[in-house]
Amino acid sequence: MNDYPMLHLLMRWGKLSAACLALAVLAIDLWAALSTGQWLWVVAGAVVAVVGYALAMSYVELIRVIVDMLLPKP
Repeated sequence: MNDYPMLHLLMRWGKLSAACLALAVLAIDLWAALSTGQWLWVVAGAVVAVVGYALAMSYVELIRVIVDMLLPKP
């Protein structure tokens, strides 16, 4: 795994990164809703955050499958 530092990084911090990304989207969304007064931003941002979290987690799981199946075990 030392030859692939990005795979190691994604394996270790992938779930946390996905959650932080979703929370950042929600925070920006809440700021947009408060600054414009349009609460529709909250609904749209929540949908985007959930979809983004699901996509990021699917990417992390795909990396885990690739590492498990294709990289040699030490």
